[in-house]
Amino acid sequence: MTACKEGKKPQNTATADVIAWYEWAKRQRIVAAMSAGVVYTPSGEPVDLQQMMRRYPCECS
Repeated sequence: MTACKEGKKPQNTATADVIAWYEWAKRQRIVAAMSAGVVYTPSGEPVDLQQMMRRYPCECS
């Protein structure tokens, strides 16, 4: 929010756990893309990131 007010691009705030999960899920073809706490399925359906992480847990760490 502060970055927007100052005219800066927001920084990536994904944690290492989220990044590891996303890379695993992408390799498994569970997700196709991720943006701002939302992941997109290969069919283009937007789903909340936390919901998908609960639905498809992995031992990524």
